[in-house]
Amino acid sequence: MTGEEFVKLCHAEKESVLREYFRRDSESRAAEMIRSLVQAGIDETALHALLDLVLSENWYTMLLGLDGAASLGGEQITYQLYDEDETLLNPCGEIEEAAYSYFMEEPDDAEQ
Repeated sequence: MTGEEFVKLCHAEKESVLREYFRRDSESRAAEMIRSLVQAGIDETALHALLDLVLSENWYTMLLGLDGAASLGGEQITYQLYDEDETLLNPCGEIEEAAYSYFMEEPDDAEQ
């Protein structure tokens, strides 16, 4: 697995979680709160956009932290991530570059 493939899986997970939060029959606590907010008059489209942004920024920060390009909890450390085949996933900022592409670029601009 490459660093980009790892980031792509993280992005897919973020998208899956977001879909689950807005699924009408979801039993997650977040989904229940979202339904409550929408029933109280909060615009569902705006709420979706907000949560998408929050999740994207958080995943991006976490991935940069793992790559050593940002701090996590106030400490900046470079971690080495390996897959089960002992392939290094984050050589030379590969995760940082892919994370920007998948999480920060506008969907029309990203090469996904």
